Parts: sequence; C-alpha cells; structure tokens
Amino acid sequence: MDPGSLRRLLAAACLLPLGVQAQPASCAGFLGAWAGTWSQGFYGTQWIHVTEVSPDCIARVAYNPTGSEVPAWSSEVPVTGGVIEFSCNRGSGGTCRLELADAEMRVRYSEPSGFVNLGVFRKQP
Repeated sequence: MDPGSLRRLLAAACLLPLGVQAQPASCAGFLGAWAGTWSQGFYGTQWIHVTEVSPDCIARVAYNPTGSEVPAWSSEVPVTGGVIEFSCNRGSGGTCRLELADAEMRVRYSEPSGFVNLGVFRKQP
C-alpha cells in the first residue's frame, strides 16, 4: 500500500479529517458553552465559552457576564496542567482560573486588591 493510501485509511479509522490532530482529553474537556453563578455578587447566570482548543492545547476563551451569546472579544490561552488562566477583567486586572472537576468547571476570579470570587459552571447543551 502506498503512503498516501495508508494515511487516508488511518485518518478514516480515527474519524478525523486529513491534517487534523486531536486534542488531549485534559484539554478537549473544556470545549463548549458553560453557564454558572458566582458565590458573591448575585450577578445571575454568567457564561464562559471555550470555542476551540488546538492540538497543542491552546484554548480560545470568551466570558460573557450578560448573556449566552459568544462575545466578540476572546483570549487564546494555554491549558496547563488541566487549568486555563486568563485576564477576564481588564479594568481591575482580575484573572479567571478555570479547572474541570467531574461534570463542572470550577472558576476562581481574583483581583490584585485581594478580592476573590468563586463560581461553579456547568456545560450547556
């Protein structure tokens, strides 16, 4: 069998389009829309969108505090040790740390002033 035919056969067997690589499970688990609430603030339902994860575990993350729509602004950040950390409040310098635990995403928001808020988010269909 020639190398091109073997490559197409292997790609079909893995159910991946040619040229596409799979993400590690520890990174791919973040993909999707997540809705949740914060422990402080009574802000109502908030949304975190992880719209893509590259084979080298770079995630595109967007935060929307007002609705389920994916906002125009997003960050590309690495998934390191099963954690995504990114700047989610430019005004205050706040950062969000996302970590998967069972079927939930645990979120920790912190500001340089010492303020901390915790959230539990669940993947949406």
